[in-house]
Amino acid sequence: MEVVEKKQNIIKKKKGLTSKRQILLALFIFAVAAFLMVSPQLFKHSLILGNDVMFHFNRYFEAYKQIQTGQFNFIQSIFSFDQSGRIINALYGPDFAYLQGLLMFATKNWFRYQLLTSFLCFFIAGGAMFSLARRAQLKYELTIFVSLLYMSSTMISYYALSQNMTSWGAAFAPFIYLPAIRAIKDPEKPIKPIELALAVTSLGFIHNLTLFIGILSSAPFYVVGFLKTKKKKKMIINFSLAVLITILLNINTLIGFIDVYFSNQLVSPWLFDEMLENTVRFSTGDNEWGELGLIFSSIMLFQIVYLFSNWKKSSILEKLFTVIGTFFLLVSSNFLPWDDIPQNFEFFQVIQFPRRFAVVSYIFLLIAFSFSLEKLTKNFSLSKKKVVTSCLWVISFLMISNASVDILQRAEAWESDNPLSPGNNEEWLLTEDTDEIRQGFTSGKYEDAFKIISKATPDYLPFPEDMTQEELVEQSGYQMYNNQIIHNELDVDKSIDHNNRLTFTWDSSGEEETILPVIIYSRSSVLFNGQSYEASEINKTNIGAPILNSQEGTNELIVGYKPLVNVGLLLSIKLVTAAIILFVVLLQPLKRIFGESKENISKK
Repeated sequence: MEVVEKKQNIIKKKKGLTSKRQILLALFIFAVAAFLMVSPQLFKHSLILGNDVMFHFNRYFEAYKQIQTGQFNFIQSIFSFDQSGRIINALYGPDFAYLQGLLMFATKNWFRYQLLTSFLCFFIAGGAMFSLARRAQLKYELTIFVSLLYMSSTMISYYALSQNMTSWGAAFAPFIYLPAIRAIKDPEKPIKPIELALAVTSLGFIHNLTLFIGILSSAPFYVVGFLKTKKKKKMIINFSLAVLITILLNINTLIGFIDVYFSNQLVSPWLFDEMLENTVRFSTGDNEWGELGLIFSSIMLFQIVYLFSNWKKSSILEKLFTVIGTFFLLVSSNFLPWDDIPQNFEFFQVIQFPRRFAVVSYIFLLIAFSFSLEKLTKNFSLSKKKVVTSCLWVISFLMISNASVDILQRAEAWESDNPLSPGNNEEWLLTEDTDEIRQGFTSGKYEDAFKIISKATPDYLPFPEDMTQEELVEQSGYQMYNNQIIHNELDVDKSIDHNNRLTFTWDSSGEEETILPVIIYSRSSVLFNGQSYEASEINKTNIGAPILNSQEGTNELIVGYKPLVNVGLLLSIKLVTAAIILFVVLLQPLKRIFGESKENISKK
């Protein structure tokens, strides 16, 4: 047995594969690095209330309460966003939101929740990059190096610093390139349908724009793979099968998105006319928002110059990683006129932050740099290789330390006179007592946080077809939402009926026109004082709040949603597809075991 194991280890080394022990060691290193980066928050027992914190806390609280109570409404917000019936999770990673909701049962308060999820974001980013580096068959030391660099970059750390969902997308992004490498390296079987479908789905669960960028940057690999393979027909069939599986795994999200988006004109997240300040720039300082910093600037520029100086000696994989990484670096940088582009092509305003394209550059140019470093050190003596390895560990530590210092600086605000200084939530603060603010986020009740801050973010609210978003902004959509929903003067009781619809009851001294603190979409079901109405029959404000003629006495409004396709059916399709995939995946090792057993029996 020992001889067999030694032979297997020799084969693995030749192929550039890693042993189980090495994988476990790598995961341990990533866990330690992730802990070091979030440790300032742990030691200071501090929350970081960044720009996006309240929006996403509301999303996850909605999922948490639905799981806790068993009152599921996959379209409307019936517990969060001031119980306004807003449609958020159905448009923004519903599966991921429910996973976060499950984590909340373990953490009990927002401090522990933020600490755990920041740790997981860092750790998953390291693991994902490690998986990609292994698939590229880099040397073990280099797989650790690029993984530590990537997980400590601001592409990932901005979740901890500002609760930015782009960071979660970036954490999972390396997974989408695993099948892309296969398309180049394995011309006999360039596409495994389940592998490709799961890679795309893992990112689709989280962040749509990062998924779009991931697909766009993967496309050249499949084009080259298609040109290389002799089994073009099989590749097309497997690709089509992967697309089908992906659709079935994401069918609830896709149909929900189509249902809501195509039947309403929705407010997009904040659009910028000038986007140059949201690009990335080469710099000699630390890696920050918009600044590549000395280490990443040096690595990326070196790799670009090195590849074009050694073009003929470079492999297809090296060329693809470097050229595509360079292209996305250019697109994300201040070298393009991003102040002019959105004014001439309004579609690009949806991007908001061109630096989002840099996620491809961080991943691709780090992998490509590792290829180059591997070639450059190939003929080094053992002592020289030890020096290089030591330098890589020092660089990794400096990056981890930089991320930790950034988190420390934000965490220190928690015990200051302004705990909200890391973000832009001050305007929506409902109390000025700093102790009350801290208590609201660390008590055992998640809902207490929404009594401290109620941010009037109008994302995804419906507005009239004859109005543009610019006109809505001029009328101050934030202020309208604040007045009509958050601080609506109507004394109304909110509850949830047996069909998981929102119910509003209020008393009126006579007939009067009343704005209700709820949002009506084109497919909303409306029952007012026992009479059913189509959404189109209801008079609404410019952000979708109903304007009703209250009757003397007690009034009741029930608001639900009539989905285009039954949600239960969509979830059944999704779960059946997932069960079939799980069965097929588990069947593979069993086939291998039984196959080896038959071979041994036949030899005897």
